Amino acid sequence: MKNKIIWQGVRRPLADQHKVIMKINGSEFGGNLPLYLDEENHSPTGFEWGYLGSGPSQLAYAILRSYFVLVEKESISRAISRAKGHHARFKQDFVAKWRGDEWEINSEQVSFWLDTQKEDWKEGWV
Repeated sequence: MKNKIIWQGVRRPLADQHKVIMKINGSEFGGNLPLYLDEENHSPTGFEWGYLGSGPSQLAYAILRSYFVLVEKESISRAISRAKGHHARFKQDFVAKWRGDEWEINSEQVSFWLDTQKEDWKEGWV
């Protein structure tokens, strides 16, 4: 059975906090979504959303990277490769469009989106 994940972003400008939490099968997963800067370093200052930039790139990568490992049960190296290959379009289709201080996306939405990308996916492309 596949894990069901919800990613929730909360921006608190006065406290300079931008949190992204994950809920896996209804329970909060310990702490914030990792930045994964050692794998893909777009934004060492953290996540952002609502525009096309480095913070949204880091968020798109982190969501997809966690999705591929936790939902698709892929190896770390395969998850990294696939997240690198899809994060720019995911940022454009989702992350850049999230307006306001809060947003939410779930693994079913990510899965559906990835299914629409398969026509562009070729083994070894990334």
